[in-house]
Amino acid sequence: MESGVGEVHDIAIWRARRAAGDDIPIGAPPFVLQDACPGCGARRVSTMVWRMNPGKGRRVAFPRIAPHFLCRDGRVLWQEITDAPIPISAWSGILGQFEMAQEG
Repeated sequence: MESGVGEVHDIAIWRARRAAGDDIPIGAPPFVLQDACPGCGARRVSTMVWRMNPGKGRRVAFPRIAPHFLCRDGRVLWQEITDAPIPISAWSGILGQFEMAQEG
């Protein structure tokens, strides 16, 4: 089964796969962010999942991004929006602009 996680060339691949390994899909339809990855032009698709928050000991709603949030020169810099140095207050401006992903 393909995980939808982009190729990372450092510890980020381990972190991303470990964090995503226990995700539970929320059941909401996936959506495509309006802006493609500025590094490679790939469509960025977000799927809402329940992800364990170790600091709180419970699951929280989380926007999982595939294939990645940002890459440069073929290397994934940030797998998830949470990895990027973007304040949480700016997430709605990124995640709030989307098109529904179409099957097929």
